[in-house]
Amino acid sequence: MISLRLSRFPFLTVLAVVLLAGILSACGGNKRNTPPCPRVGILGDAQKATQYRDGPGRDLTDVTFQTELLDYNGTCKFQDKQATVVISFILQIGAARGPAATGTEALVPYFVALVDTQQNVISRERFVARVPFKDAQRRVVVGDEFEQVLPLNGRRTTEFEILVGLELPADQLDRVRQQRGF
Repeated sequence: MISLRLSRFPFLTVLAVVLLAGILSACGGNKRNTPPCPRVGILGDAQKATQYRDGPGRDLTDVTFQTELLDYNGTCKFQDKQATVVISFILQIGAARGPAATGTEALVPYFVALVDTQQNVISRERFVARVPFKDAQRRVVVGDEFEQVLPLNGRRTTEFEILVGLELPADQLDRVRQQRGF
């Protein structure tokens, strides 16, 4: 009986994965004429937020939820002879209960903005993700799914970017920017 331990041959493992990926991609048909999807990114300044109970307190005992945009994945498809692109993706949102949490659900407001290469906002939509907690759960991750329809109007997909971020109160945004040195 022949036994192959992949951990002893990392170079061969990587080579096999690369070759297999190349073979499988060839099965997908000719995509050379399909433009790339617009780039998607999570804004660093608006990736994490802390929600507090009502009132002036802003220490650890006043935290209801801490929220974070964790990751995203998606696809795009072209319509109308590549005149329109539909971007579909799932945004992973995490929330952790704080000591002041009384509810069983965190409401996480976030935005999705479409910008051009000069960072001019073309469109901006606001969403609210619901993150439900069961009994003793302290941390939950959910996926929020949506689509963005982008008429290209003769422009290339590389001329656009989709930016995602949490809706932050001004004082939190200022604090984040000060910590980052802006």
